[in-house]
Amino acid sequence: MQSFRTKSPEAEAALRELEERRNAANDNAWRVAGEMIEGVRTRGDAFVAEQVARFDGVDVQNALLAIPDAEDCPSASAIDEAIARVEAFHLQQKPQPYRWTSGGTEVLHRVRPLARAGIYVPGGRAVYVSTLIMCAVPARIAGVRELVVATTPAAAATPELQYACRKLGVGEIYRSGGAAGIAAMALGTESLRRVDKIAGPGNAYVTAAKARLVGTVGIDMTAGPTELVIIADDTADPALVQADLDAQQEHGDDSAVILICIGKPLEGIRATLILLADDADDALAVADRIAPEHLGIHARDAASIAEKAENCAAIYCGPYSPPAAGDYAVGSNHVLPTSGSARFFSPLGVYDFVKRSNVVTLTKEALEEIGPTATRLAYFEGLPQHAKSIEARTGVLA
Repeated sequence: MQSFRTKSPEAEAALRELEERRNAANDNAWRVAGEMIEGVRTRGDAFVAEQVARFDGVDVQNALLAIPDAEDCPSASAIDEAIARVEAFHLQQKPQPYRWTSGGTEVLHRVRPLARAGIYVPGGRAVYVSTLIMCAVPARIAGVRELVVATTPAAAATPELQYACRKLGVGEIYRSGGAAGIAAMALGTESLRRVDKIAGPGNAYVTAAKARLVGTVGIDMTAGPTELVIIADDTADPALVQADLDAQQEHGDDSAVILICIGKPLEGIRATLILLADDADDALAVADRIAPEHLGIHARDAASIAEKAENCAAIYCGPYSPPAAGDYAVGSNHVLPTSGSARFFSPLGVYDFVKRSNVVTLTKEALEEIGPTATRLAYFEGLPQHAKSIEARTGVLA
């Protein structure tokens, strides 16, 4: 495959094309998501059943499935190990409340778990038990009391998904994939109570539904096709680099797998785009511009390069740190921001399943002390009733 120098017009054109492709609106997905949302809003379970029959060929009289009793699960030990490692990593993420005082002012920053969370588990070409683990474990650590999963009927019927649900304390499975499943969790139906927040990636229709429902329900992020950037120098093993690129490409033809070579190109590599950088700083500048979901570093001083990287959701250092391991059993979370949103979004974590509030208590003396400042700002902003609300208690004039 042809490669381009990072500062060449050809490289700039290729990067702009990548950015434009990321930002291109999927009008069809947006329209279909709107239809699914309206159908669930007006007809509830009956509409969901029609969509399941249409897309999955399954007759579900009641889409809500109680978790069946245990049956043989061939992957139980692998699921147990993955849960244990994800739990061990995420335990330290739990946000802590704190209290701030200044004279007669007291503000308690309170942290409490969401009451009910929904997890979307993709179940089309594969059953993503790993996504269930990545979402449910931090939710449980946060203290979320009720968890519900939405997925396809085929995925819901697998022993692996049912075993993981029991292990993780999921109380309900709603057998509906796609935008209809997202709408059901967000809006509620006759059989399914609505959730407070939805986590978990999906296809373009799932992403569009989540985006359209923001404000009705909380969401983790809007995820697009998977992305991997690899920075490699002459110490890299081309076979391992290609293995990582192929693993991410396996998610779909729209996956973006990009190689940035330091110095000279690696031979025989297949990727979406190959760029040639002058040095590690040059390579990092391009990686930070792309802001990828995954960054792999097959180069000298990988840890030092990783330390300088700013806009990456997950960074994998060295030849023995494949991103695929992070998808399953490292312990870190694989629900990650895509489409350049690693500039401002973070990996899913315990903090995504809590809500924060501030509890304010002032003494009369404290209000008299800060009253002039508050009333002056209120009058400046043209909100005299705000000022008078304070003056009614203090008698102070700005």
